[in-house]
Amino acid sequence: MYVVEKMAHGYKRAGRAAGGGFYDYTSQPPELWSGLKTFERRSRQLDAADIRDRLLYAACLGALDVATDTPADAVAQTFGEAVAMNASQARAQMQRIGADAFLARARDLATRFGARFEPPASLAAGSTAA
Repeated sequence: MYVVEKMAHGYKRAGRAAGGGFYDYTSQPPELWSGLKTFERRSRQLDAADIRDRLLYAACLGALDVATDTPADAVAQTFGEAVAMNASQARAQMQRIGADAFLARARDLATRFGARFEPPASLAAGSTAA
């Protein structure tokens, strides 16, 4: 709503009928108005490895944080079908990566993206990377 109000009242670009809106109609074909750059968000770009690892580690840590007697379908209901993972699958993923490397990466993600990536104390106790 802010963008529309600012366009209409701040920049006097109330639409095509009023002589200008989101597009600059002086060129053919019409092009996006260059002033729209003022509304761009300055967001940081995430590395593809960070995105992949955030999804993987959130699923693993979530599955490991669930009680061991919780059925896999309950985990899937909690975390979604796309990341349905039970504790044994999460432990297998952790072994594939290596326990120390897994914990180090989880701690790195926790530092950069929040406490939800902090490994449970029970995992850290059994590692040499603790």
